[in-house]
Amino acid sequence: MSDNQNILKEVKPRLHALIDELVAKGAERSAVIYMIEKESAQLRDRMDEIPDHQIDEPSNDWPSASKAQ
Repeated sequence: MSDNQNILKEVKPRLHALIDELVAKGAERSAVIYMIEKESAQLRDRMDEIPDHQIDEPSNDWPSASKAQ
């Protein structure tokens, strides 16, 4: 099993824990699930606009960047 699959196995228990936590605070379970679905769809739409693994490269404008070693 790949590292990605192992990491993704954490999603379901974390969602269950979040739902349980919010229900314990007084939220209705169906309302929590609805909000997770709504926010997930919005997040997916925003994330679709950004390529996977887009990482900003650090700049080389720190003081010793121009000095030869």
